[in-house]
Amino acid sequence: MSGRDAVPDPEILAADEHAPAMDPDDARVSGFQPPSIAAGGVSAFVFRTIELLAATLLVIVTGRLMEPAGRGLYALASLTMSLLLLPLGPVWVGNVVEMVRRRVPLKALLGGSLVIAAVGGVATGIVALAVAPLFGDRWWVVGLPAAVTPFLLLLKYEEGFYTGLGHVRAVNFVRVARAVLPLVFIAPPLLAGASPRTAIAIWTLSFVVLPLLILVPLRILVGRPRLPDDRRYYRRVVTYGAKISGLNAVDTVNDRVGLLALAVFASDAAVGIFSIAIAAAQVLLVAPQALALSAFRRIGISSAEPSAALTARAIRHSILLTTVGSIVALPVVIVGVPWAVGDEYDEVPLLFALLIPNAVFLAALTSLYTYFQVQAKKPGTLLRIGGCALAANLGLSIALAPLWGTKGVAIAASCAGALGGAVAVIAFRNESGTRLRELLPGRAELEDYIALVRGLLRRR
Repeated sequence: MSGRDAVPDPEILAADEHAPAMDPDDARVSGFQPPSIAAGGVSAFVFRTIELLAATLLVIVTGRLMEPAGRGLYALASLTMSLLLLPLGPVWVGNVVEMVRRRVPLKALLGGSLVIAAVGGVATGIVALAVAPLFGDRWWVVGLPAAVTPFLLLLKYEEGFYTGLGHVRAVNFVRVARAVLPLVFIAPPLLAGASPRTAIAIWTLSFVVLPLLILVPLRILVGRPRLPDDRRYYRRVVTYGAKISGLNAVDTVNDRVGLLALAVFASDAAVGIFSIAIAAAQVLLVAPQALALSAFRRIGISSAEPSAALTARAIRHSILLTTVGSIVALPVVIVGVPWAVGDEYDEVPLLFALLIPNAVFLAALTSLYTYFQVQAKKPGTLLRIGGCALAANLGLSIALAPLWGTKGVAIAASCAGALGGAVAVIAFRNESGTRLRELLPGRAELEDYIALVRGLLRRR
């Protein structure tokens, strides 16, 4: 789950004195101990780096071998997959609630998840297939992902299952596999000269194979799945997931407004070029996301004042890491992108530079999301922050895409990020009393990294 994924309210996850006794099989698999913040952060960063390398290679392969227009179709197919997960994807959070409160045994929880993925996935896919003809000759960009919707949901629920069990290493392996397997499926047909449509069709099959592979060790861990005896389970988890889907929808659409605007007002090639710039900008968020994951538990369980102080400190480090990372990455993008994916993408370095302010704001928001979700327990505040950014991004993208194309939507994204960041900082200040200057990195953060390096050298 990303730094902005919704999580269950801690009061809902609190021990329920009226909950049934834990099933012996459940007790067998529920004893995972969470790592320390330092160990967890390092582990998350290592796995995230591996995931990022695989994703980077996927960008290079699709960008160079599919050319901008084909890469644009691939980006739209990926966007379709994200949209298909919005209605029922958050059910994984409801499953975690059921797991922690011991309402349903793990075997039944797995069986119920299989039912929801199958029935809900088919229903969602049918709706998407009905919409696909509206896209004309590009109907398959929606149709192919729609056909595998049940497996997309199953993959989401499997990752959520491991998350609920506290099996951090398994979650990391799932994320790495989710980056590597699509590359394994799409690279051979592209190297063989297949068309973008054929390659994307084969790539789609990786999302059928992956959840089936993951299901094998999960079934060994949990046991043979069975249907829940409590039929109210389905209503509980779907209802709880629906409450969260609104925030997820805002974030998902906000991150991809530029692609949608270019698909409407520009061309597939413009979509492909901008998607490469987005992928490059995502690199800047690796360290802040690892930091947020490491600090997640302490921000949630600490009392109000220490939690706010830790959140402010995480924000300072996130801003510093992203700013320094952008300075280091910009010359790499200028030299590396044309070399890696071709001269057709020579606009990417400029777009990357225009997206840097948005990346800085997103980095700061990673820890703020944890604070408002878990500590302040005000997901409505997050919806307001995301809603303001989405409204600004949508309006500016529609206005600027016809005028300036890819540069217009990049500017729109950073302006919207600035607005969302301002709203978030004001909300955090009102909630915690934290002053603005406490969110700006300074000499203390640099000294932290100097001390970290010295400590590592002494250990060596």
